[in-house]
Amino acid sequence: MLQALSNAHAAVTHVRHLKIISLSEQCNVYPIEYTVFDMKLRHGRLNYSLPSETAAFDQALHTALPNTIAALSCLKSLTIYTCDLDAQWVVDLVINSAAGHIGLEKFSHCALGDSKQADLRPFITHAVTNLNKFSLSSYGIDGGSDLVPTLVEIISRNYALSSLELDIWVAYGSRECFNTLLTGIPVDVSLPLARLVLGEFDVTIDDRLMNHFGSLTELRLGYYTSFSGSDQYTPDLWAALQINSIFLKNISIASSHISTRLMKYLNSYCGLEELEFQHPSCNVGDVSPSIQDENNLADELFSSIIPKHSASLHTLMVFSHLEYPWQFSVARSASLAQCRALVKLGVCVERGVPDTVDSKEPPGDDENRNEDDSDEDSDEDVNDEEGSVEEDSDEKGQYTPGADIATNIRNIVRDVESLVCMAENLPMLEGLWIAMERVTLESVCDNSVDDPADLPDCYEALRYGLERVLPGQREQPLKIFVGDGVFVARDGAWTLQAGGPSRAEWGKSFLSADSPLRE
Repeated sequence: MLQALSNAHAAVTHVRHLKIISLSEQCNVYPIEYTVFDMKLRHGRLNYSLPSETAAFDQALHTALPNTIAALSCLKSLTIYTCDLDAQWVVDLVINSAAGHIGLEKFSHCALGDSKQADLRPFITHAVTNLNKFSLSSYGIDGGSDLVPTLVEIISRNYALSSLELDIWVAYGSRECFNTLLTGIPVDVSLPLARLVLGEFDVTIDDRLMNHFGSLTELRLGYYTSFSGSDQYTPDLWAALQINSIFLKNISIASSHISTRLMKYLNSYCGLEELEFQHPSCNVGDVSPSIQDENNLADELFSSIIPKHSASLHTLMVFSHLEYPWQFSVARSASLAQCRALVKLGVCVERGVPDTVDSKEPPGDDENRNEDDSDEDSDEDVNDEEGSVEEDSDEKGQYTPGADIATNIRNIVRDVESLVCMAENLPMLEGLWIAMERVTLESVCDNSVDDPADLPDCYEALRYGLERVLPGQREQPLKIFVGDGVFVARDGAWTLQAGGPSRAEWGKSFLSADSPLRE
């Protein structure tokens, strides 16, 4: 194919977008994209080549690849995914060839694993000035890196940048200021930024930054993005956005950015379309919020903010490292059910550690359990015992790991049933992501438990919960993503399929492929 394209094949004049998934003959053929949830079933495979084939492959790249890219006279967009098996010279060759196209408007490079960073200086030497999207993922900055001055010059030459994605990490003990990257832009010019993704950067909130943020509609912040104040601004980003009437449509943030001020900002307007909270219970800051503070934030989210934006929300992801207090519950399903435009929904259903939220059965739930009187009496005894455990836990101000595992598992069944029933009634919903933790983890076990492996698996509870909800007839069948598996409706029941490695970092538990839910 490369040879054909490099020899003036008729197709070269029609190529506008080029996406390269690895430049090695030995690689996994699909990328793991950063914080992207899609409904595709992903299947990876490895290619293996003999040494003689590798030499021939490298020779073909040397001769045909630069000519092929150079021949793409109408190229507008280049996306590259590389891994540690990709040779540095190949990556640099691609970028050098692509930078020669004066019409190039979009560039993205995701360096997976230990992949080498590309030499970006060709964007300067070739005087690329028409970029409206520039994206780097998994790049790093250390003491000897020239990445910052290179980025300063690239950004200063491209005034039309509307999408800037810098998922960048820094070496231990060093920090870089995002504002530095904007210093090459003339004072009378403001970038028309609509989408901004930031990794490990310090950000100073000032008037100049707010000018660049004037058109911002999408913001994604990593765990270690930090903010400081300047001019009349405090270090609070959300207050600055509200003061300047900048109302975001898409927000994806880590726990360190979830605060009371964020909730106030989200309550100040309508029209939010996408909201992603990543591990809100696992704060990376020096001072973690108290359980009560997090509980208040979660209550505000489900009781006020989600209903306020229910007409516009099409993506909602609320995940936590532990289940309390952000997890899904029967009581919270009512606010989610108002979001009739939802296409993607992700929640946490993790009751393996002590059930400290919604521990009592909701009104009317008994009639759905189909249990005999003796089972109900037994359940009441268990709930009474759990209530005493919770009271003791509250007095001590801490959880009681391993408390009443049986009740926790029963609650998973109840919540999964409620969640899937609610999801089935959302007409636009296509994907439901459920994050779960195994109750067999030693970290959630009481000292009285002899062998954590003897404890039940909450994934079994998930399956029981699904069995209680028959998939309905929908124009767009619902897919339920859990870990590496995907449950889909088939012949009136839920069937588990392999979906390829999950892109959700919190759902890595392996589920066997193509096994039916019902045996």
